[in-house]
Formats: sequence, structure tokens, C-alpha cells
Amino acid sequence: MSQDKIIPVSIIAFRAEDYSPDGKNVIISLTTKYSIADRKFSVPIECFYDLIVDLQRLNAAASATSIEAPIQPAVAPSPSDDQNRFAIEATQYYGADATREVV
Repeated sequence: MSQDKIIPVSIIAFRAEDYSPDGKNVIISLTTKYSIADRKFSVPIECFYDLIVDLQRLNAAASATSIEAPIQPAVAPSPSDDQNRFAIEATQYYGADATREVV
């Protein structure tokens, strides 16, 4: 095997664990194919935007050479958008039918 050919490490699990205290990084954990130990990394959020751009570029290159429909990557949300928040409005009704389905 030549010295300039690097074999990539196979990742079997890639998870986002938490945000850094300053909110500028995401703490991720990776598990490799031949290890049960998770390794944790702190990755700047900008790196994920770069990764999405790279995936879109690879997808476009693959679709130019393939007749199959490409899988469209998700659009990166704005850091100001919090996808995990939503508004819930609750009103208490006295004597209301408790079995009624809430829509």
C-alpha cells in the first residue's frame, strides 16, 4: 500500500450531544466501526454549514452522472430559528367533556 493513500475510518454512529456554553460549537460524539468507545469533539457551527455545502456539491456531481433522482439534503436552519420550540396555548374549561379530542 502506498504512503499517500489514507484509508478513512468507518463511523457507525454520529450524534449531536450538546451545545458549548457559549453556543458557538456543537459537541458531537463519534463511534468507529472497530471500537465501542465514543469520542467527543467540539465542532464550530460554521463547519456544519460548510458540510452541507459540500454534501450539496457531491449530490449535484452524483446526479450529473446518475439517472436516479438524487436525495435532497435538508436546508441548514438559521441559528436564530429554534426548531425545538413551539407555542402551546392551554385554556382550562370547567365542566367540559374530558373525553373530547383536542385538535
